[in-house]
Amino acid sequence: MNDRPIAQGSRVTLRPFGPSDVHERYLAWLADPDVNAYSRRAGTKTSADEARTYLASLGKDEHVVGIETDELGHIGNLKYGPIDRHNQRADISIVIGERSAWNRGFGSEAIYLASRHLFEVEGVNRLDAGSANPAFLRMVVRLGWTIEGVLRERVRIGGQFHDWTLVALLRREFRAISAYERNGVQRP
Repeated sequence: MNDRPIAQGSRVTLRPFGPSDVHERYLAWLADPDVNAYSRRAGTKTSADEARTYLASLGKDEHVVGIETDELGHIGNLKYGPIDRHNQRADISIVIGERSAWNRGFGSEAIYLASRHLFEVEGVNRLDAGSANPAFLRMVVRLGWTIEGVLRERVRIGGQFHDWTLVALLRREFRAISAYERNGVQRP
């Protein structure tokens, strides 16, 4: 992965993730039905060439960053964009593929760091996400995101229909969390 991080927190570093960063463990995450239970990828296998092609095809304002920890290395990815510069908004999504990293707060810190980066560096005013994953929704609500709508039984997962919940965070709602900041430094 690119050595230049876009954000560093107390336990998580976000670095650009590109075609040359595709590795076997990453491909195994993409094929894991539990990792992708709430993903559009569920039930599909992605080859290294397909993953590299996807990453190379991203637009100028679409970015995938690797989520790294000192303890476990690369544990997942976060995608943001495309950034709508006119309306100052961006979509965001996350996958934690490394099972040993689940339920340890790394995803929350990664979303927090990406949000801070998008508000402070990219100048967005609004972040959007949609999900049927209850764990993701609990996580972002704890971070101050607002549930803006529920599309009832919009997605089919494992033969059952699930609601798709739309969430958003505005720049003015973003709150610094010192536990996620490097060295506990409180940011403005």
